[in-house]
Amino acid sequence: MPGIKLLGNYFVLLSLFSQFAFSQSTPFLSDIEILNLTNEISGDRAFEHIRWLTHWHRNSGMDGYFKAADYVVQAAKDAGLEDVKFIEQPRDGANYTAKSAELWMIEPVEVKLADIGDHALYLADNSSDADVTAELVWIEDGSKEALENIDVAGKIVLIHGSPWTGVQRAVWEKGAIGVVSYTTSESRSMLDFPDQIAWTRIPTSEDSTKKATFAFNLPPRKGENLRKILQTEGEQDFFATGKRTKGGRIVVKAKVEVEIGDKAGRTGFIEGWIRGSKYHDQQIVLTAHLQEEQGSANDDGSGCGNLLEIARVFNKLIAEGKMQRPLRDIRFWWTDEIYSEYRYFQDNPQEPKKFLANLHQDMTGAKQSMGSRVQHLIFAPLSITSYLDALFENIGTYVVRTNNAYLAASRSGPGLRPHTRPIYSTRGTREGFNAAFVPYFGASDYMCFIEGIIGVPAVGLINWDDSYIHSSDDDLFQVDQTQLARNSFIVAAMAHFLAHAEADEVPLLAEETYLRGQRSLNRDLQAAMQLVLQNDDLESWKDANLLVGQGLLREKKAMRSIAVFAGKDNDAQKLLKVFDERIAQLGTTMTGDLTAFYKNTHSEAPPKLSLSAEEKTAMQKIPENIDSLNDYFSKRRSAHFRSDLHNIMQSEVYNFVDGSRSYYDIYKAVRAEALTFGSWYYGTVGLQDVTGLLDAAVEAGALKLK
Repeated sequence: MPGIKLLGNYFVLLSLFSQFAFSQSTPFLSDIEILNLTNEISGDRAFEHIRWLTHWHRNSGMDGYFKAADYVVQAAKDAGLEDVKFIEQPRDGANYTAKSAELWMIEPVEVKLADIGDHALYLADNSSDADVTAELVWIEDGSKEALENIDVAGKIVLIHGSPWTGVQRAVWEKGAIGVVSYTTSESRSMLDFPDQIAWTRIPTSEDSTKKATFAFNLPPRKGENLRKILQTEGEQDFFATGKRTKGGRIVVKAKVEVEIGDKAGRTGFIEGWIRGSKYHDQQIVLTAHLQEEQGSANDDGSGCGNLLEIARVFNKLIAEGKMQRPLRDIRFWWTDEIYSEYRYFQDNPQEPKKFLANLHQDMTGAKQSMGSRVQHLIFAPLSITSYLDALFENIGTYVVRTNNAYLAASRSGPGLRPHTRPIYSTRGTREGFNAAFVPYFGASDYMCFIEGIIGVPAVGLINWDDSYIHSSDDDLFQVDQTQLARNSFIVAAMAHFLAHAEADEVPLLAEETYLRGQRSLNRDLQAAMQLVLQNDDLESWKDANLLVGQGLLREKKAMRSIAVFAGKDNDAQKLLKVFDERIAQLGTTMTGDLTAFYKNTHSEAPPKLSLSAEEKTAMQKIPENIDSLNDYFSKRRSAHFRSDLHNIMQSEVYNFVDGSRSYYDIYKAVRAEALTFGSWYYGTVGLQDVTGLLDAAVEAGALKLK
């Protein structure tokens, strides 16, 4: 077995593997496997699925969501997946669908302002039936100060800002009958996106004293024209109708027809399988989310189309004998974003124990020259660092290196310009692959898997920053078939390797995880030395030591995660022990380096480490998760503790709870994570932030103390 050679000639083999750093291949796939995937994966086919999905306003519980789900069910069957089905789930609140909605300016000139037949986003979600004609009144940003001396009773208000605010302040508090708003997605400048219609919604209330209402949301150009009419007395041709009219007064007519279910709401997700031949308790779950606004071509039509394409490719390669049937089950999920996973885990608490890994695609089709968008390849948080990050980095780096131009490579011979092993699509661009590996951020489905109480390693792909998300601009024109294919390749290659890996792949996984761990530990040591360089106090020395100490614990855990592939193979198990010992030796070296650096920097020995009274108290408390997933998530939501702790660091506090770490251990782990990547990324973490949050969770019943 390869592992025996590695035990005998450890450093030689590592030095050979390290030469893959700028390689035109990846050790996780053979050249023929790379060629098979590259030949078959089609960004054009994925794009055609997106073309269908963009028809529907497919927010949770809407008719459009179920029409999109029906499409995916059939497409998944056509792609050869087994046991394809829609798994129905309950939904909070009644199902809602807007059937028709128009907004007209009646005076001073007749102009149609909005029609959901043109785009569903003209109407804010949760709007109610309406058939009214009323004067339009300008209320600026809808603040209490802006509304203080304005009579809006019985009128429709115009607000520059969220229609949610307009409903709360003008309708519910001051008696207005409806709202017309204009804003942009993600608070973008309206000067940059004057014709963008943002996806909006308004509050609903079970309180019968709060009347049902409606809201239209216009693009900034139209909204500003309305404001100008209201704020001028002069005559102008405001909407280029060919008729000059006097400003100062507007009358609008709104007609809205919606359908609200009279039964308990429902939603759900689509599941399909490629059944493995050997392991059924180590499943690979590929996810994308179906729920979004009309259009939503990139977010997340791209992920949905790519999943269907990966399913087709795998089944075609298996049928042609170019790919062995996977040893492990591969499950494909098209979800109601985030909700579906949490609901499924709570309804089926034993299922996550069968999962090996989650690979998630969200916003993977961006035409990158539009808005200079970067494809972020997102590592798991440090609470669940594993072999998966190393696999991800290796395969992702291969695609980045072979699909960007390098001067030396471009001049090395024919056929290598501009990209050395390109992945292109027939109707896609020939742009480079502008991608970057980034520390963890949540906000999509993979966050459900990495929850400490679930414990499934997961990585995600999301392009960012994105000027088009959650708006009428997220449509087909800004999707690139070539980028769809490249991102599909990364996920397909990872799934292919994971589906077939056994004990003979342990040396490769161990080597890659170890070398990546060395790079990560060097990053930790660099951050620790920066602290020492800037300060000579006890607290900074503590931080420097916890950076090194937590890094070593993290990398040991990552190495041990490979044991799932080793099984009962003695050679593979011995190999993992060798690497584990090497990590411990690295720790000794790093600690010595840090101490020497302190002495040389400050001309004295570092201060002796000691715990404060508060830290000693935190050492005495060991939290553990309660047994019921239902109770855990519902009670965690009711845990209230106010602090400036970054929301991802709050999640990491919960993720590090394992029944063995104390409050102080959890604090050290989370603080080290924030220090490693910097306050600009994760903010700062204080002991009181962590202990306060954990105490609140214990009080709420989500956690218990041992």
